[in-house]
Amino acid sequence: MSATISAVKRRACVACTAAKAKCTPQTVNLCQRCARLGKSCTYLDLPQTKRKRKAAPRCSRVEMLEKKVDQLTSQLTALTRQHGQTLPDTSTSNPPTNDLNSSHDPELDSTDISELLDAAKDPSHGLDPPTSSVLEGQPSIVDRGLLSEAETERLVATFQFDLVPKFPFVLLAHGETAVRLRNREPFLFLCIVAATIGSAHPLRKTVAEEIMNHVTSRIVARSERNLELLRGLLIHCAWYSYPAERYHPRLLLLAQLCVSISYDLGLHRKRSPSLDEERALLGTYWLSVGICGTLGRPINMKHDFRTHVCVESIAATEHLSDRWITPFIQLQSFLATMDEVYASIEASGGSALIQVTRGSLQRQFDSVRASVEKDLSSYPSSTGVSWIPKNAIYTEIKYVEMRLEELSLREELWIAEPESAVRTTMLMGAIQRSKELIHTVTNLPPSEIAHMTITTSARICAAVGYIPTAVLTLLNLITGRTDSTTEAQVQAVVDAAEYPNLVTELANALETKFEGMSAADKETDIVGSLCSKMRLLARCYPYQIRTIVGSVPSQDARQDTSISAVHPNEVTITPQAWPSIYGDLGDVFPVEDIQWDSILSSFTGFS
Repeated sequence: MSATISAVKRRACVACTAAKAKCTPQTVNLCQRCARLGKSCTYLDLPQTKRKRKAAPRCSRVEMLEKKVDQLTSQLTALTRQHGQTLPDTSTSNPPTNDLNSSHDPELDSTDISELLDAAKDPSHGLDPPTSSVLEGQPSIVDRGLLSEAETERLVATFQFDLVPKFPFVLLAHGETAVRLRNREPFLFLCIVAATIGSAHPLRKTVAEEIMNHVTSRIVARSERNLELLRGLLIHCAWYSYPAERYHPRLLLLAQLCVSISYDLGLHRKRSPSLDEERALLGTYWLSVGICGTLGRPINMKHDFRTHVCVESIAATEHLSDRWITPFIQLQSFLATMDEVYASIEASGGSALIQVTRGSLQRQFDSVRASVEKDLSSYPSSTGVSWIPKNAIYTEIKYVEMRLEELSLREELWIAEPESAVRTTMLMGAIQRSKELIHTVTNLPPSEIAHMTITTSARICAAVGYIPTAVLTLLNLITGRTDSTTEAQVQAVVDAAEYPNLVTELANALETKFEGMSAADKETDIVGSLCSKMRLLARCYPYQIRTIVGSVPSQDARQDTSISAVHPNEVTITPQAWPSIYGDLGDVFPVEDIQWDSILSSFTGFS
């Protein structure tokens, strides 16, 4: 190859370009390919003018930007000198121009720049949220003559003495009156009235509509954010009962608004929050786990360092109700942990994984329960109200114990070992723990049943749904075996559950809060709707039992080997033998499997 080949980059020759072939120079004006093929080799020189045209505007653009930077620097220097401030040197290579008058933008005076600088100090955009209520000055329910002064004072006192122990996250000032509360915090006042007024009160619907008017007008339409709105929403969610809606969309929305307002107020990062702010933050966490977790929605708040600091701070106050917050948060935090663990379990793990998980959670819960029981034992008995939070917390403990057996109800986890001894033990445990929770609620005094929180209603729902689910699962496992003790095992499971009587007694106890209400009005209340479904379950349950047990092979048939031509599963318990398994069936209510599953899911999913 010639040593005189130009070092300047050249395009491919015309022939190589047409053939889309690689063009390698051999001499100055001849490539290797053309030399090999004996073709004429013609080069087109790369035009240099094109590059020069590109470079020219690029330089002018840089110069223009540098000039604008110099102008802005000069303006800022002059402005900061007016305010007695100094501006650091921004660049040594681009000094500001001396011609300030010629570089000044006539459309941008010092006032405009000052406003821009003030705006730059705030990283947010848009207008500040309003600090006053759009409903301020409107007549209250007392001003309109719907409730008397005396009745509102009674309701506020009821909240302070009877409701705060069940939800100690909103505390009124000592000596607070309904008059001051109504004038200073009207939304909080309304929510307290709604929580204490009772399900059978004729003004319940009016008060609920008034609350939603505040929510839509102030929180949604005008983006108002303050501690009064958050505390009021926490109370309204904690004792939400009207209107009852399938899947509870309004309740979920209100709970999510609590979380949103809490973050908007910065309670999760405030370094020196007030006691009311600490209680509100912890109450929002408690509500988020209790409602969103129960309804199968993502839990938007976590038990983090700030939560831990607030719990410790609240526990050291002089208010007795603040000491009840710690056990509530401990139990709710453990439930959140349990939900996360259960969501991560895969079916491929088998019974060994479930057994290990169950044991680990049990050990964690034993530690939590010991701490909670220690707190409960420290409550003074002279207050006259110390027994109230004990019932609420004891219900939570029973609910956790019941949830520890929950994995036994998930069929997909037991495909390989459906009759595992671990599973049958957990199923019987689920029945027993659910019964204990139901007995706890059934034995509550009517005054306490009247003020149950929404989370307690959700716990009841789960217990009512867990028992028949566990019973039917066990009976399917028992009747699938050929064992001489099958009938005795079936009888033992059915007797252990005592389901129809248990649920009927629970419904009777809960319905004491609906005296004087029509059946239609009861259906608009969450607990009232649950009671009617409980009675339906009690009537359908025996039919479901009979559907399974009716295919159990007879003991005589199993022992008679001469009936070898008949499949043992075709020999069933006769109708005369049925009452020995489950009493009189004169009042059973037959339903299809799909209907039964739908009714049952409304309890296990609190929908």
